[in-house]
Amino acid sequence: MPYVDYMKTRYILILVFFLLNLSAEATNKYIIQFDNDLFYDIDEDYTNGTRIAFMREHKDQAIKENVLQRGLHKLSGADSETELGRFRTRGDGITRYAWGTGLTQLMFTPKDKSAKVPPYGERPFAGWLGLEFSLHTKNNESVSSVTFSVGTTGKSSFAQQTQDWVHKNISNSHLFSGWDSQVPQEVTLNLHFDHKYKLPIDQLSENIPLKIDGYYEWGAAVGNFQTNGYLGLLLRTGYNLSASYSTPRVQIGSYAHDLFRVEDPRKNRFSFYTYAGFRGTGVLHDITLNGPLFRDFKYAVETKAFVGEALLGYGLSWRHFELSHSFTHRTREFKSQKRKHPFGSVLIRFDMPF
Repeated sequence: MPYVDYMKTRYILILVFFLLNLSAEATNKYIIQFDNDLFYDIDEDYTNGTRIAFMREHKDQAIKENVLQRGLHKLSGADSETELGRFRTRGDGITRYAWGTGLTQLMFTPKDKSAKVPPYGERPFAGWLGLEFSLHTKNNESVSSVTFSVGTTGKSSFAQQTQDWVHKNISNSHLFSGWDSQVPQEVTLNLHFDHKYKLPIDQLSENIPLKIDGYYEWGAAVGNFQTNGYLGLLLRTGYNLSASYSTPRVQIGSYAHDLFRVEDPRKNRFSFYTYAGFRGTGVLHDITLNGPLFRDFKYAVETKAFVGEALLGYGLSWRHFELSHSFTHRTREFKSQKRKHPFGSVLIRFDMPF
């Protein structure tokens, strides 16, 4: 695809993305996230992830503006007293809602830049471009999130065009030669469930300037893009901890927003914090490793049943702006992978009344 056509397509997607989020009664959080392994001077495996997203905080008790939102609201179990209610927010406080939308691109490559096809035992070329629509139900102690994602692998993910443009115009590095062998095009449909529960540790720092808080989480994804389940933990310590938690890396269904309390709109204090987290994921299917569900892919590799990761980061916020930076070390994701994979992440968030 010519470069001009590629850029036109990106601008159209971004315009549609913005129009989907216009609201007259909302406080929006605008989020930009960037993952890249160049923070560690490498360029392989999970090599880049980029996301632009909106979080719309709603003050009303219900959020059922359209068919999609009503469907996600039902899946969240927020109104259910049945077994589905196990997915709902639990704990004290008024139930609040947030509506999220994200436009995400992910890319994966083997180590060998000159190879026309991925060398035996290395990760295949893969790209994914998708839209995410999420509903977050929350109170003072917990947050339940349901996300529907629709996307595509293959040439329509524009992973090759994006990487080539960056390597030519920004990093001045070699181009990869094997994108013709990437995971072929398949439309992906996925549901993601994420549940965060506040750790009862903030009272430990009531009488000292530095505060401590955090959450534990569990979640699952079902679909032809990813099918997995995970458990995790995140701890923060810092000065004037904000109600908004940074999302350490690009993770579908998880966004930076106010989790367990509402931020005082008059708060203009400077905040600085550090955080650390762990996550373990059981994997059944990953299209970027196993290839499409509905066709053969000869460069597929065998996934590891369990993947662990540890992260460490820091951030600062002032008024309606937040910046955070983190580092993630992820264990081997497929059996022939020779080593764990590190990458860095940057998040920028700013709040606007429209």
